[in-house]
Amino acid sequence: MSGPKLDLLREGLAQLKIPFTEQQLKKVQVFLEELERWNRRYGFVARSDPSHREVDRRQLIIRHVLDSLAAWSTIRAFENRNQVADVGSGAGFPGIPLAVFLPDSRFTLLEPSAKKSAFLRNAAILAGLRNVEVLETRLEDVGRRFDLVVFRAFSPLSRASLAELQRVLEPNGAIVAYKGKLARIEEELAACGLDARNRDIVAVPVPFLDEQRHLVIVPRNLSAS
Repeated sequence: MSGPKLDLLREGLAQLKIPFTEQQLKKVQVFLEELERWNRRYGFVARSDPSHREVDRRQLIIRHVLDSLAAWSTIRAFENRNQVADVGSGAGFPGIPLAVFLPDSRFTLLEPSAKKSAFLRNAAILAGLRNVEVLETRLEDVGRRFDLVVFRAFSPLSRASLAELQRVLEPNGAIVAYKGKLARIEEELAACGLDARNRDIVAVPVPFLDEQRHLVIVPRNLSAS
């Protein structure tokens, strides 16, 4: 990854105020190149133009890498974030980009698909991400606890999914859910019985993307009503 695409990533990181090194940029490059190879066969990430064989690298950087990193400052601010779980990691978003730029946290990528788990392990090894572990399992079968649980495309929030997410949290842990439009978020939270007393909604800008993005933060020690 070089030229305009690398400049796009650099500018996006600057807009998000994320400090970075050339080594970190190389890790992202290796990850994306491996994703593109696997994507040709398995279609982990949808192509913007179905007539093209390759996924558009610009959209991959904006809609997946920078979108994942929009939560960087929020997650970095948590006092307890030694162990972070990315639930339903899929093609590695948001877990792998966050792991690159939060090297002092350990990320466990939970992914039930054997093909996606194989890809995630391979990509983490090639990119030299020693702070990444992949578990080929469903959330319901996880017997460990984490300081933070993040997810981007796991499922709409419901009472059942919220209970499972909170089950794998440490006592002072929190859920950080990536969401889109505010109106849809309010519908999901109402269905869970969550109101302003027991969750936070944070608007986050994604560089070069003119769409609403929000984070929903739910502490474990505050349950749904």
